[in-house]
Amino acid sequence: MGMGLGLLALLAAVPRLAGDLAGNPGWYTDEGAHLDIVRHLLAGQARFLAVQGSTLLFARPPLFHLLLAGPVALFGLDMGTLRAVTGGLGVLSVAALYLAVRAGTRRWAAGSQAWPALAAAGLALAPTAVLYSRFGFSYNLLAVLTPVFLLGAWGHLETRARGWLALAALAAGLGLVSDLWAGALLAPLVVAALAAGGWRGARALAWSLPLALVPFGVYAAVMTLSAPLALGERGAAFWFDLRFTVLRLNAIPLGQQAAALADNALQVARQEPWFALGGLGLLALRPARLRAAALLTFFLPLLLLGRTAALYSLSTYYLIPLFPLAALGLGALLERAWAWTAPRRPLRAGLSVAGLLAGILALGVSLVQIREGFTTPIDPFLVNAADARAAAAFVNARIAATDVVIASPAVAWQLAGRPADFQMAVAAGGRATPHLPADLPADRWAFDPRFAPARFVIVDDLWRNWAAVHIPAVDAQLRAMDNWPTLFQAGAVRVYSNPLPR
Repeated sequence: MGMGLGLLALLAAVPRLAGDLAGNPGWYTDEGAHLDIVRHLLAGQARFLAVQGSTLLFARPPLFHLLLAGPVALFGLDMGTLRAVTGGLGVLSVAALYLAVRAGTRRWAAGSQAWPALAAAGLALAPTAVLYSRFGFSYNLLAVLTPVFLLGAWGHLETRARGWLALAALAAGLGLVSDLWAGALLAPLVVAALAAGGWRGARALAWSLPLALVPFGVYAAVMTLSAPLALGERGAAFWFDLRFTVLRLNAIPLGQQAAALADNALQVARQEPWFALGGLGLLALRPARLRAAALLTFFLPLLLLGRTAALYSLSTYYLIPLFPLAALGLGALLERAWAWTAPRRPLRAGLSVAGLLAGILALGVSLVQIREGFTTPIDPFLVNAADARAAAAFVNARIAATDVVIASPAVAWQLAGRPADFQMAVAAGGRATPHLPADLPADRWAFDPRFAPARFVIVDDLWRNWAAVHIPAVDAQLRAMDNWPTLFQAGAVRVYSNPLPR
């Protein structure tokens, strides 16, 4: 097993960690958010750019940032550090899938032990899984926890033993303090607990669901008891953020949720056909209780998330925690095809050759993109790394500690002075944005982040292709800045000087 696991890890590590990891692909706005949050975390603050007191307003609990803080402290605040962590988590997700399924099949399933390795190899090589490990998304941590949750749920369905259900509950609970996405795992946890039936199932649910909520409860208690009194009542910032975030993530009216779910299904199938095929492939899993656990873990989160949030294009990262299960479904299809071709040697030989060629092609696609640059569906919203670094260096050489600079998070995390995001600039003026309320208490602002007092404004394609479309105030600001001096430009990144900061 050790040699096989090592080969799988190497197969996963090469495309995820090779090449210019810090600059290829381009920078996504959420990556800058993680780096800025960790920068303040290492300074003892719960803060993101101009908003202090809690980061839950941005749906960002602390576990991923606590994990990232160590590497940042050792190797520096850099995109390469962040992406090395998420790339490493991508490798761990491959290992977790292999170990979890292999452990379960050895206990509860007869037959070949080869197909867990095939599923893990599929995850290691899948171009989309490789790409999203090279982005610094916190959801890569959930991709490690999802196979652990699956093993726990499967084990409980097989044995009704408390230990397996506790494993699933703790995996979901740890996930919940990394990303609120993991709250969707509570649904399969409830079903798995109740599967024991009758009073036994009710008792299993009565202790397992609270156990899953313990990590978030600890987080809530720490945020409540440690909050500075200067930010109002104890825990006011945290509870304000929790209420706003839960409402924001469930903002689509009930009558529109079926249409949103159908649109997600069509778009995901079109954009990520391997993922859709893998989901359907879970129907081919054996034994039956593994199939039940996998279907619950895959489809219930998709159902809960897909009714209120897009799962494609800019939001494809929501699928990252389910990539291991999609690969598991593909492995199940291969295992069934291999069994079917047993008496048909020419077909079996053809299947072997096709599988080998598919793996070589997938690896080749990733290696070419590592050398020549990744091309992604979200390229219009990414920031070129060299351009972002050049603009930040230009501004940092010209600002004082009290100067306000407005930029997207993909650029702002590098800035000295007082950097703020364009959504913060709008919300501070009393206007809601897609991710911020209009009534954020005044004491939550570490400084005034509006456009008026800003000395510089740094504009990139995220402003033009997303913010100007979804936030009218940003569009108006871009038009007003046509009359502002342009001090610096690198590619699509432009630095404007406010002619009358006040």
